Amino acid sequence: MNVRRQVLGRLSWGIADQAVSSLGNFLLGVFVARLMGAASLGALGLAFVAYAIALNCSRALSTDAVMVRFSAASKDGWRQAVAAAGGVALFVGVLSGVICVGLGLVLKHYTPGSEAGAAFIALGIVLPGLMYQDSWRSAFFAAGQGAKTFVNDTVWTVLMVGVLAVGYAADIRGITFALLVFGGTAWVAGLFGIWQSRIVPRPGLAIGWLRKHRDLGVRFLIENVVLGAGGQIRGLVVAATGGLAAAGAIRGAEMVIGPVAALLMGVGQVAVPEAARALTRGRRALLRLGAALSGGLAVVALGWGVTVMVTFPLGIGRLVLGDVWADARGLVLGIVVSCAAGCTHVGPSAALRALGRADLTMQCQLVVTTLFVGMAAVGAVFWGAQGAVWGTAIASIVGGGIWWSRLQKAQHEHFAAASLEGVTA
Repeated sequence: MNVRRQVLGRLSWGIADQAVSSLGNFLLGVFVARLMGAASLGALGLAFVAYAIALNCSRALSTDAVMVRFSAASKDGWRQAVAAAGGVALFVGVLSGVICVGLGLVLKHYTPGSEAGAAFIALGIVLPGLMYQDSWRSAFFAAGQGAKTFVNDTVWTVLMVGVLAVGYAADIRGITFALLVFGGTAWVAGLFGIWQSRIVPRPGLAIGWLRKHRDLGVRFLIENVVLGAGGQIRGLVVAATGGLAAAGAIRGAEMVIGPVAALLMGVGQVAVPEAARALTRGRRALLRLGAALSGGLAVVALGWGVTVMVTFPLGIGRLVLGDVWADARGLVLGIVVSCAAGCTHVGPSAALRALGRADLTMQCQLVVTTLFVGMAAVGAVFWGAQGAVWGTAIASIVGGGIWWSRLQKAQHEHFAAASLEGVTA
């Protein structure tokens, strides 16, 4: 019971931290939208796509290995790993930043009236700080110190909102200012993480870290990129076959289950470290945790879905989505089923990562994403938005079976090998 209470406590910090992070991103979007207009908001959206790509690369090459291999390690082992992973995050941030600045200069040259070039240049300047600040999330969660992650992200959000407010009062606007504030305050939060942990990043250890953990890093990199690309490709396919209105209706239906998505991301931040700790307690503990994560999230998704389908037609849907609700309403059931089925992937994914089976997680992600995009595309071609949604739902259900079957295989191999080593010893 004590172990269960500790796990729930750490999961709660993950959810709270995700809420703070989402709030910061939302407020930045509101600032840009209300003060600078649609063109600036579009430029911010493009910059955030690049930011998300860089973030996925940084996590795969640096902190994912910290969560997998150092969540149950000694304090000294964790400290050394965090110092090296922080150096890798800075390295990825610098490299990504150079690419973004170069892209921004090209955009400014060929599209002089567009704000996209300025957005990419500003993002490139602050990417190292953004990557480094993010590395503290995984570092603290791996150590079971979720409260420090929450405090760090709260400091970042408060600073960002405060500086944006000062800029507004001083009539300082523009996408460059907004992104420099976004990343500049992340730099401050990253330095605050050094004070919290008393750990200084060591970029000199970056190459050694990449070599030592290349069995995880390359595969996690492919997995993260594929996962991020899947949703984007589906949106493009739907827009191409059913038009922008169909894509907008699907986006509207997904927005109403946004709280579940935020919960999923919050739990996901803590799932791998918890699975790594459960693995030290044996096979049953790992399986129970995976089942609890998947089952609990799926129940919440279904519960929220029922709430939406009962209450939103009473006027809330139109209040939230306006005229889009009329088209989105008929898609909600399929989106809810898809979301609930997707929740069943969380447990086995975290458990496979804890087992160090990056080969299987990469394989699962490639197969499931291919199903996701393929079935959504087929559905969109023949039945429009409704077909795309239910194609995605079917793919998510099948994907759950694939993830759990791979976990069963990996568990059998891991504990059989452990038993054999025990007999040999």
